[in-house]
Amino acid sequence: MAGDRDRPVVALIPPSCCGAGYFRGLRRALGDRVDARVAELPGHGRRHAEPPLTAAALAVRDVAGRLSGAAIGIERPSGAAVGERPSGVAVDAVYGESLGAYLGLALAGVFPRVPLLLVASNSPPSARPPAPEGGAVTLEAAVAALTGMGAEISGQVLADPELGGRTRAMIFGDLRLSWSAIEATRTARVAADVHVLAGTGDRAAVALEGWAAHTTGRCEVSRIPGGHLLSAENPEGVARWMVRALARR
Repeated sequence: MAGDRDRPVVALIPPSCCGAGYFRGLRRALGDRVDARVAELPGHGRRHAEPPLTAAALAVRDVAGRLSGAAIGIERPSGAAVGERPSGVAVDAVYGESLGAYLGLALAGVFPRVPLLLVASNSPPSARPPAPEGGAVTLEAAVAALTGMGAEISGQVLADPELGGRTRAMIFGDLRLSWSAIEATRTARVAADVHVLAGTGDRAAVALEGWAAHTTGRCEVSRIPGGHLLSAENPEGVARWMVRALARR
């Protein structure tokens, strides 16, 4: 499906602990070449007052529902299948960064027509270890677990008395969502070509060729200057890479 003026429609899924505003620079760099639809998960950005989702199935349903114009509430059964297909949803590509890469993989499998899958700043879920028994009990353990996966969390944000409580809930929620998304997609395969991107300075993104195990199509790996938060550090580079990948779909 093409968007306005025949622009490709691309769903953008942010990293953990980031809202839709994270992609502001990337959207500027893309200009009118892409019809970007940014996913805003509960507990983030403008949806900060909503409880964060910790189950991949519910997060995928939420994003798919909003892309289709039919918001899906968190009261849906926690056992909802990741593979349920929403009606009226059509995008040309899904771009997920960090945690968003795993949600993008799960999301790509629910569309009636499988979109191009663009993933950045993350190792393939098949290369990730399972969640530790008992999870993360303390905030320090949760921050350490997320940063071990490449996330960047400012100590100043944690110390802010006004943001602290909300930020803590988001950190614990996104860590649990990350673990859930890894398990939900560990053996997932989609019939879409996969383009993988990582920053040359991102030490957390390893075994990138392993993304080939998650597609029955083609898998290509690229690196550009930048660290883990690529769309914040190098939006022009991400935009160029994305436009090239879209031109080859």
